[in-house]
Amino acid sequence: MSNSPSTAPRFLRIGELAERGRVSAKALRLYEQRGLLRPSTHSAAGYRLYGAEALARLHQIVLLKQSGFALGEIARLLERDPRIVATLLAQRIHRLEQELEQRTQALDALRQAAHQVDSASTLSIDALLENLSMTKALDVSFTAEEREALRGRAAQLGTAALAASREAWPALISKVRAAMQAGLPPHDPSMAELARQWHALVTALTGGDVAVTRKLSQAYAAQPQAMAERGLDPALFAYVGAAMSAIGLSLPQ
Repeated sequence: MSNSPSTAPRFLRIGELAERGRVSAKALRLYEQRGLLRPSTHSAAGYRLYGAEALARLHQIVLLKQSGFALGEIARLLERDPRIVATLLAQRIHRLEQELEQRTQALDALRQAAHQVDSASTLSIDALLENLSMTKALDVSFTAEEREALRGRAAQLGTAALAASREAWPALISKVRAAMQAGLPPHDPSMAELARQWHALVTALTGGDVAVTRKLSQAYAAQPQAMAERGLDPALFAYVGAAMSAIGLSLPQ
């Protein structure tokens, strides 16, 4: 018995499906190319037609895409293999946790900036931007208390001291590297002043806080790219550490 007009399946053309799914026709064609979606049938003229099952499938694709899954991952999820689903969910959770940590760090940095502005700090906007840049470039897991102590330390130092510190570092790093490359022993008397300057600059930033100094050192060691961007490397750290040790100074490792 043939379907009457009132009971015949309702099919959507690609434009109608795109409107119902709130996606573009281009996106629908991409989903078809990737094997995620198929037309239910075709019209006599060859147009793609989509039924209720295709519309439900599209809603699933859109939901998974909004949840952050890539199209390749969505294709595997829609296979409905429990092991694959579990693996992809675990991977997505891990990525979200990493993103959350990064956003939390960014939020902390912005709160620092807002606090300094609200408190009419003498720190300039250049110094604030530098602090934000350092936070982004070097991933250091400071506690809330440690971050607050660093903010207080920066406010105590003031704009001029922070600017002087930023300007002093590149020249000091260059001098230490030149001495190392020239084969000068770290215990040579001429290295003593450079070692003192290095120790003083680090202490000025950290206030001598052992935990903060150690975390900075460990962060650089774990992130060679951030280290390289500042002209640093493990060999240079070891060399200047030996120079400090020769005059009775040291930094937490």
